[in-house]
Amino acid sequence: MTIVIEPGSLSGLKRAAFIMHCITTGQTKDEVMRTMGGDVQLVSMWISFLRHNHWITEAPGGWAVTAKGAMWNKKITDETNVTT
Repeated sequence: MTIVIEPGSLSGLKRAAFIMHCITTGQTKDEVMRTMGGDVQLVSMWISFLRHNHWITEAPGGWAVTAKGAMWNKKITDETNVTT
């Protein structure tokens, strides 16, 4: 069963936190795009944001959350009660 998140149900940095969680737990960009209703542009833009702001870094076999990314993820999820 595939879970699809309606892109409109997450806004702003909540989307970034969700996408960061997905790609750092082993999902491919294509899998994340399917989860986000096939919105290629949205997922690509947020991954670029995450990389540019040093929230994620390339690691052997995928992506890893940086200390900065972990701090922001905690701040976002604590303030909005979103679980990633």
